[in-house]
Amino acid sequence: MAEKIQGIVIRSNDRKEKDKNILLFSLEKGKIWATLKGVKSPSAKMKIAQNPFCYGEFVLEEGKVGLIVTVFEAIETFHEISEDVDKYFEGTAMLEIVNGIEFSSQNEITQVFVLMLKALKILCFGKVLPLYVLDKFLIELFAITGTPLNLKRCSSCDSTAFERMFLDYSTGELVCINCKGYASEELEKTTLLALKYLSENDFDRLATLKFAQGSELGLLRVLVRNFETRFDKKLRLMGIFS
Repeated sequence: MAEKIQGIVIRSNDRKEKDKNILLFSLEKGKIWATLKGVKSPSAKMKIAQNPFCYGEFVLEEGKVGLIVTVFEAIETFHEISEDVDKYFEGTAMLEIVNGIEFSSQNEITQVFVLMLKALKILCFGKVLPLYVLDKFLIELFAITGTPLNLKRCSSCDSTAFERMFLDYSTGELVCINCKGYASEELEKTTLLALKYLSENDFDRLATLKFAQGSELGLLRVLVRNFETRFDKKLRLMGIFS
């Protein structure tokens, strides 16, 4: 029985001589693998569906060895991301991050799917520093998956009277100096300021923000470490920290 889903291509692998396996992040089912038959042929109608970032409607049918894509209609290819090296690194990082998540509910899948589409659109078409988009993506992701980074109070003692803030990687939460533990890292003032403004502003306002040089990269290091600790998933992020 055929089923239509909306999905974003996260990755693809060769299969046989002319086929490709694609990993989709779908609105309806989360992450699923499917096969594109004959897609490596020069005249293949669904050739574009093998490309990372490609977003569209996929019609899937059960085959002998898994799901097969029988119909594909592109909604947005986001091909401009692949044409800009900085956008490509940040974009592939978002795909890798989503690939590293084990979702706990359909509501979580839906929210992350919407977040990812919003981030890819801003990354592709907006005049925003790509690192800002990736930082914002991770901040919103933590909120969706249950551990928002609350900047207004210590998550442990609930105090609001503090000048220094630490990220406790054992809990994924922000704490004051009195509550910090062995797995806590102090946030530099420039990193904390970047985190504050990115938390308080939506994606469409990122173009108007400008932080101290390097603060967005410093924030990303902290956010990535938090992700890796929380989800027990090592991220490669090739090209970003080099």
